[in-house]
This record gives sequence, C-alpha cells and structure tokens, in this order.
Amino acid sequence: MASIHRKIFKKLNPKQKKTTAPPPEKVGKDYWLVAILLLTIFFLIVGWSNFDNINRALYSALIVSLGSTYIRRHANLNETQENLVDRISLIAMICAIILFGLEIYYKFIV
Repeated sequence: MASIHRKIFKKLNPKQKKTTAPPPEKVGKDYWLVAILLLTIFFLIVGWSNFDNINRALYSALIVSLGSTYIRRHANLNETQENLVDRISLIAMICAIILFGLEIYYKFIV
C-alpha cells in the first residue's frame, strides 16, 4: 500500500528539472599567448629600423592575429562580434603566412 502511495505521489508531484544554464567554462589565463604577443611587440619595436616593409607587415599581422585571439577568448562578445573577431584573426594569420612565404622567396630564391 505504501509503495502504491509513493508511485501516485510521484506521478502527481514530479521532480522539477533545473532550468538554470550550466556555469560558463573558465578560460585559462593564457600566459603563453600574452608572452608571445608581448615578445612580438617587443621585436617589432626594437627591430623597426632594421626590418624592411615585408617584415614590418608580417609582425603587424602577427600582432593583430594574436591580439584578436586573446580578445576572442577573454572578452564577452555576442555572436556577431565573435564571428567578426574570428574572421579578423583568420585573415591576419593568412596575411602573415603569405608575407612569410614572400620573405622566404625574396631572401633565398631571388
């Protein structure tokens, strides 16, 4: 009799599911990303007079790519802004790769 009572009680009063969203994932501190970003900025500042235009553009593209990666990971952006930052990061990295290939071409082939 008690088991039937419990079954009826459970059917009449079901447990409510929690509707709260899970807590957002904690993003790491990204010490390596910040260190590489600062090192790249340092190299660009120190070597500005020694670099040609291709190297200046290469380091600038790397700074933009690393900076946008850091922003994407740590800023609270909506979906549109996140897509824009992703595209900027991707375009800057592609430009850096192309400029690196161009620098290798000029240095060793031409």
